Amino acid sequence: MNQETNRIVIVQADDSQLVRLTISGQAKAYEALVRRYQKLVYNVLYQMVQSHEQAADLTQETFMRAYRGLKTFNQGAPFKPWLLRIATNTCLNELRRTSQAVDSLETLLEENPHAEPASRENVESQVEMRMTQQELIKALKQLTPSQRQIFVLRYSHDLSYDEISQTTGLPLTTIKPILFRVREKLRKLMADQSQMHVNEKESD
Repeated sequence: MNQETNRIVIVQADDSQLVRLTISGQAKAYEALVRRYQKLVYNVLYQMVQSHEQAADLTQETFMRAYRGLKTFNQGAPFKPWLLRIATNTCLNELRRTSQAVDSLETLLEENPHAEPASRENVESQVEMRMTQQELIKALKQLTPSQRQIFVLRYSHDLSYDEISQTTGLPLTTIKPILFRVREKLRKLMADQSQMHVNEKESD
């Protein structure tokens, strides 16, 4: 296979093919995976840490860890959730290392274990109608890292519940209750910010 043909094969290959090519020693195949998912990984990490520099460093570390772990990757499983799991775990570990608070998802579930979240459309419409982008970023900063992780994966990057389960390692049956608690907390933050704006206008 000549170089041009090999390049075309790599460009057109799906994730599982690129993984197999990488394991067989073709570095260009992993470069293709990096190009395919670099922006997604960076955006997820940035929304968790709210720092461009830190997100960039964590993105680089994510792809280094993923490369080292490819030989143990189950090639029958989808690559994206596996990669995002490495990314978000790397991020949460860094936040723990720097002593930033990480909530207990078990505690989150205990508060309302059978609750169901509102539809995605309702959540998004509330966010769009009641918050500017700057206000949303400010509210997301007030969520704990693992709360932000679940919210970002679902509402910013449109992952399915199954993909979120694969990414976080949490059972599928817990994803909806977790999203409910995260949504309620975010909605309370939005309400508090709206009331603050009202008070500011009344004092003018």
